[in-house]
Amino acid sequence: MTDNQHDGEHPVDEVERREFLQAAGVASIPGIAGCSQANYGSAATESAESVSTTEATAQSTSPTLEIGENLNLGGRRIVGGPDAVGYDTIQAAWDAAEDGDIIFVHGTYDAEAAGEPLPVTLDYREKEVMLSGGHPSGSVIDARHAPDTNVVEVIGKAHADYRNKALVQHLKIRGGNVGLRIRGATYSTYKDLIVHGAAGDGIRVENLTESDGTERKSFGMTFRNVMVWRCGGSGFRLQPNANPHGTTFYGCDSLFNGLETGAPGVALRGYSSRWVNGVVQNNGGFGIDARAGASQAVKDAYLEGNGMAQEYPHGIFVDDSSPGFVLKGCYFQGGYFRDAPNGRNKGYRGVAVGGAPGVELSGCTYKNYTDAFLHLRNTNDADIHIPTHTGLDDTQLHNSWDNARLRSSGLILESDLRGTDPSGRYKGDYGIHDGSGASPWGLAIWDGSDWLSVMNGKVIR
Repeated sequence: MTDNQHDGEHPVDEVERREFLQAAGVASIPGIAGCSQANYGSAATESAESVSTTEATAQSTSPTLEIGENLNLGGRRIVGGPDAVGYDTIQAAWDAAEDGDIIFVHGTYDAEAAGEPLPVTLDYREKEVMLSGGHPSGSVIDARHAPDTNVVEVIGKAHADYRNKALVQHLKIRGGNVGLRIRGATYSTYKDLIVHGAAGDGIRVENLTESDGTERKSFGMTFRNVMVWRCGGSGFRLQPNANPHGTTFYGCDSLFNGLETGAPGVALRGYSSRWVNGVVQNNGGFGIDARAGASQAVKDAYLEGNGMAQEYPHGIFVDDSSPGFVLKGCYFQGGYFRDAPNGRNKGYRGVAVGGAPGVELSGCTYKNYTDAFLHLRNTNDADIHIPTHTGLDDTQLHNSWDNARLRSSGLILESDLRGTDPSGRYKGDYGIHDGSGASPWGLAIWDGSDWLSVMNGKVIR
């Protein structure tokens, strides 16, 4: 059959319309499916004219299908820009959306050409709608023309409704001041994103203060497969006043951020916030800066060449406001394989812990540090699990001082155990006496009031 012929039952324009609707996924939409199946199912029961009339009526009355300037395919609101079918701007699509809709950013969208009002504000106090692209390299919100304005802002209900979960995915955000700013968005999710070239932080999580003074926090957030690259501030920054407890980063990457400002790749804050897998590489400040929380963790991550703007560069820094920090199973490469602003070719230390009690550092591999892989000072009961680390060159494992009961797998490392400073932490605590005074070198046990030498059974004096 040629392009200008038909089978006598359905006019060509009706066949083409049905094929279009099926390709667009409309045939499965309630209220439309009946038209595509029943109305086309039998020419014996209806004429071509009545089918066309019925279909036109369904399209005109169905709230789930709009073809044209405002392209809505069953709750999928398409943003294509001013020169394509669909909404011109993301904000226009958001304003028109209803609970459960998806705003889909097509590859034809151009924020500057569309006159997108920045920041794009996703206010989940108003509605529950997902913002999505098709692919993070192809669906782009490009705000390089507006370096002083944030690009995307997410505002949530926080404690007012824990079930209201913001969801943003499959996009690239370029330029602007802060790429993605999040406030009051408890238990929200961000996945498969690229944030590139923001003048400030790539992603920043903050406290939200309402007009009546109510504060809304952002905790329990999940970031999955999110890359932040070449931003002027931190790649990821959790602000302490957001109470970002229980925030988890899975397979995320922070690369080449803060080279001019010395900002960290990741500013990890909040209780039980953790960074799992992913790459932290060539950032200007600390690769990961852990503060203002407890039981924070970094596990199974790759860290290379961080501290490029620091005179004494470190991969990870933990201060005294982050007790119980855990580091496990990471790879540390201290070498710089491109020109660094600090003029160095190697890092100074892999990890520095300043005053945080009860940290656990285990199972890491390291090389190319000029001072040591680990440095601890003014800590209590830090455990560095010496046998579990593997050095790949002559970098010394640790260079530490002024610590109380520095341990390896529970055992207090060799130190002067005369008297009760330090005392044992618990009855039966054990450590190595360094041989000072009249007592021999060797294992000692705390009996609740004194250190007893296992070598001769006497109190260590």
